[in-house]
Amino acid sequence: MAKFTESNLAEILEDFENIPKIELEFDKSLEGKIVLSNALIKYDSKYGFINITSEEGEFKINTTLIYSYEKIDKEIIIDLDTISLKIKRS
Repeated sequence: MAKFTESNLAEILEDFENIPKIELEFDKSLEGKIVLSNALIKYDSKYGFINITSEEGEFKINTTLIYSYEKIDKEIIIDLDTISLKIKRS
């Protein structure tokens, strides 16, 4: 896993900007899966958030809580202190 750097994560997230369908999977202290349609993922470097918006809802991830991430094929694994989040392209 790569140590968190804003510029590298911003580049990786560009591959996930406009996706017809994505899955968010949670591990560690929060477990489950959410499927989102017409998702838009953007990194807001001004405020330090990863914004995920879709028809079903909106999520914001504070990047100060991220300590590592990894891109494997069609998914990104983001590790936070108490939660691991997988963003998968469907």
